[in-house]
Amino acid sequence: MPPKLVRPAPPYQQIANEIRARISNGELQAGDLVPSVRSLMRDYSVAIATAQRALSTLRAEGYIKPERGVGSIVTTEEERGRAANDRVDKSRRTGKVYPTGQYAKITSATLGEASEQVADALGLQVGAPVIQRVRTTYRADGKPISASTSYFKGDLAERAPLLLNAERIKEGTFAYIANTLKRTVEAWQDQFEPGNATAEQAGQLGLDEGALIMLGRNWIYDDRGEVLEYGESITYGRVTYRGRLGD
Repeated sequence: MPPKLVRPAPPYQQIANEIRARISNGELQAGDLVPSVRSLMRDYSVAIATAQRALSTLRAEGYIKPERGVGSIVTTEEERGRAANDRVDKSRRTGKVYPTGQYAKITSATLGEASEQVADALGLQVGAPVIQRVRTTYRADGKPISASTSYFKGDLAERAPLLLNAERIKEGTFAYIANTLKRTVEAWQDQFEPGNATAEQAGQLGLDEGALIMLGRNWIYDDRGEVLEYGESITYGRVTYRGRLGD
């Protein structure tokens, strides 16, 4: 029976997650071939673009690499470690890199109370103090295309005071926290699903209520498995982040 895709995660992400899990549990070893684009198209009944994006995601994360005349093969643990360090170093130096013409503004940085969802994500009690940093991303013509809020544990207010300044943190927020706490950024998780804009969300993005948007959640973990940063976002259209590994 062919593999089944489960919503709401995007199909390419589900495919990448499954291959990543097979690498992590040892089913696929260093040097083993991973399924080709054609195989993924057939097995998952997806378009070529979806299959290509799944493999591109794994290559960007350092799990696989191209092998001339063969296809894509699983990397060694050492190679994956170097790729992870490269990504963290890139984030520490520059944070997210926006496409030409797009720019972002931190609209507020305040201390608030954790909702049930935020408390669950950060491992806190509902109503516990949390730092909230709100960001809006714009196109070159000034139209907002996404809005996001990043949440941090409230006890960081004294140790990491820049979180409460409504200005961009050069090395990125999670790298700033990791450096402050003498920890290492270990992993992350992103989750996206389609939804219809509420009146408040529509107002943030200049849309009609009920317009189709993407609802995002993301988690950044340290080497202790604790969440350094939790975020929620809404996006209209396509937002692209670009960078180069190993710069």
